[in-house]
Amino acid sequence: MKRIGSALINTSSKALAQSMTTKTMVVLAKKVFPNYDLYARTGFPSSMPIPNKEAARQIVHDMVKADRFLDFVLLLVEIGDKGLMGRRYTVPYMRDIISGVFELGYLYDTTNQLFVENPQYSITRNWGALKTAKEYTLTFLRIDIVGNSVIVRENQEEQVGAAYEALREICQNAVLKRNGRIWSWEGDGGLATFFFNNKNQSAVMAGREILHELFFYNKISCPLKSPLNIRVAIHSGPFDYTPDEEELKSCETIKRIMDIESRMTLPDSMTISSVVKLMLDAISSTDLEPFTGKDQLEYYRYTLKLEKP
Repeated sequence: MKRIGSALINTSSKALAQSMTTKTMVVLAKKVFPNYDLYARTGFPSSMPIPNKEAARQIVHDMVKADRFLDFVLLLVEIGDKGLMGRRYTVPYMRDIISGVFELGYLYDTTNQLFVENPQYSITRNWGALKTAKEYTLTFLRIDIVGNSVIVRENQEEQVGAAYEALREICQNAVLKRNGRIWSWEGDGGLATFFFNNKNQSAVMAGREILHELFFYNKISCPLKSPLNIRVAIHSGPFDYTPDEEELKSCETIKRIMDIESRMTLPDSMTISSVVKLMLDAISSTDLEPFTGKDQLEYYRYTLKLEKP
């Protein structure tokens, strides 16, 4: 994140001081730091009341220093919409504060009520928003190359590298344009993640695009002796966010999508779990065929169908 300028800090301090008492400010600060002690922070003796403006200045300073400024601004948005302790607060200068956050490279996501990085300026693994060890509901897209060992054995290393890199670029383009993220990528496949807007629909449309683009790549440019075939799976579930890829593999939702991909998915097709299918609109549900998996659960399959001339 860009450095927070003095103008935004001053505006935030002024908004805080003009909208609530020092006591209310501390209640708000403790939502970010449960053990927050304003007297210890300012150095004022406990017998002396802290001036409203000084309290606001100190609290905003502490939020900025601890890299929790965006979390604090979200609280200001929340108390304006939902209130605090039974009272709704009108916080002045919120338009200016939100504009200042936008200039830092963030957008406000109304669905999840979070500030997320503006992809025009930055693209990071956690969208600049997900917190380590906090649980989120995410939609995952798993991609795997069929017959990797045979491909490696029957083709020259340079050709294999070129084909696999082309697939990675196809996947990356399909995922990033829908504000998804590639969380892991190995030689023969990877894992993409979606969180914002309609994450299930975004994942399904990305999966369709990957299958379509790969079809044309195989027809026109693939240097391998035979077409490059993949399996795609999509599933949604809870996930305790971690940037560690080893911890990622131990998550039950990740294990589940890997099982769907490896056991329930045919080559050159996409398998969608019933959890994801339930959240799709009519367009995204087009051409999905229901089937019963080896685990006796219901899934939906998409395969590319070409019209006969």
